[in-house]
Amino acid sequence: MKAKVVAGKGEGARYVEVYAQKIKKLTGIVPFHGTLNLDVGFIPPLEVEEIEAFGEFGAVEIAPCAVNFERAFAVFPEKGKNREEGIVEVIAEKNLKEALGLKEGSFVDLQF
Repeated sequence: MKAKVVAGKGEGARYVEVYAQKIKKLTGIVPFHGTLNLDVGFIPPLEVEEIEAFGEFGAVEIAPCAVNFERAFAVFPEKGKNREEGIVEVIAEKNLKEALGLKEGSFVDLQF
């Protein structure tokens, strides 16, 4: 599906850092501390795995995906509203924005 790169709230890096060890255990990757936010309009039903809530942090659902054929993972924080707004937050081992030369408004191919 086509997806448009959109600005995030600037909180992704903090949360990826907090969840990094749990993400690594679940996915096998050491995530870059930041997310790529993609507007897809509608998020189809996905097979997800869950990182359980801990401390003050809510649960996070994770689904494998690819952005322009780069291995990545869609993350859906329990406490976030992005999913209902059609926004997918994506994590990967590298900064996808830099690696793929993306900027706000760029379009990418998102595969689940």
